[in-house]
Amino acid sequence: MLAMSTSTLEDEIREFVLGAVVDDMNILMSRDGITDDSPVTVGGLDVDSLSLIELTLRLESRFGVEIPDTDIEPLATLTLGGLVAEVVRRGAKA
Repeated sequence: MLAMSTSTLEDEIREFVLGAVVDDMNILMSRDGITDDSPVTVGGLDVDSLSLIELTLRLESRFGVEIPDTDIEPLATLTLGGLVAEVVRRGAKA
């Protein structure tokens, strides 16, 4: 079995985040206008601090990464693309 390429894994993480924020957590009404340059918080995904904790737990569970509590607040400063890259950097598995 071939390992999933980084871009495919990145796409999967991106879709997971958008699905969680739009469909599961009902934070955004639509994916329209959301790009990798969109902030995770205000003016982008609009994820607040409690929702960021929930999203982090979902990412840990789905992709087998570990994000310590002390690392959650800095995630709020990232863009969607930065968050995806950070999950990959932490060893995400498809």
